[in-house]
Amino acid sequence: MTRGRPAMRIRGGARGIALVVVLLVLSVLLAVLGEFAQAMRLEATTTLNFRAALAASHLAEAGYQRAVAEILPEALAQHLDEQGLLVFRRTRLGAAKAPERTEIALGPGRLSYRITDEDARLNLNRVTPDVLHRLLSELGVERETRDVIVGSILDWRDANEEHRLNGAESDYYLGLPVPYRAKNGDFDAVEELLQVRGITPEIFYGRPEAPGLLEYVTVAGTGAINVNTASPTVLRALGFAQAELELLIAGRPYVELSLLSAQLRRGRQTTRSEAFRIEAWGAVPGHGRRTLTALVQRRAGRDGVARVTLLAWRWRAEEPPATGDPM
Repeated sequence: MTRGRPAMRIRGGARGIALVVVLLVLSVLLAVLGEFAQAMRLEATTTLNFRAALAASHLAEAGYQRAVAEILPEALAQHLDEQGLLVFRRTRLGAAKAPERTEIALGPGRLSYRITDEDARLNLNRVTPDVLHRLLSELGVERETRDVIVGSILDWRDANEEHRLNGAESDYYLGLPVPYRAKNGDFDAVEELLQVRGITPEIFYGRPEAPGLLEYVTVAGTGAINVNTASPTVLRALGFAQAELELLIAGRPYVELSLLSAQLRRGRQTTRSEAFRIEAWGAVPGHGRRTLTALVQRRAGRDGVARVTLLAWRWRAEEPPATGDPM
């Protein structure tokens, strides 16, 4: 009996080693399976997010197309309704009303869009220094900063490299950490303002409680201001006193410019606009949200058929700004 004990110990040790090997193999398999499951969950989440973002993009594009369908037909005038929404008046009688533009259900998601009038904004390539000063003052920009911004905007769009007293040309911009030259030409997009000396993101985009320059300037249109759609901020920048501003707004809408009294005339004015800004956003609840901004112009072709031409298009992550502009 005693001679068999070593063999029994050997067999017991082999079984122990085998058990350890099996446990190690199981541990490796479990680790591999865990990594595989995590990779599959990550891939599924990525795919779901991609599909949601794609669906949100299509919803935003659908909002854009709905806005184009509003802009395309001939209108006698554009003006704002009681909620401050842009409407297209196509008859002289009756009250024009904006269609539903927010939280429109489409499939599993929702879309919204906003149309605003570019002729309600000041054209960056034509605006005078005095008007720029008053606009920046309306936005709460301090005098010293206003002087720098106005001079730099004028230097940016003029054709030479001679800077004004408070302005900036290429010699200033080439000294920045990321150097570039002054454009010395017209603005092609309002976002170029972010390259101009003195313009900060807060001045350009504004704050949640107050819009910035982006809401009040444009590079589209003829430079004429639509008296039906211009905000109080823009009207004050144009030199309207408060009493004149209230008188003008009380007389809206003006179907024809001839209905505007002589005392309310300021430079180039209109009641019909051709350039518009479309902000459209789509969302799949609980998943993705995409927002786009498009600048379009309505033109009549040589064949007499009106078309809406896309001038600029960009995607952005910001929420759409609130409508209305309190007096």
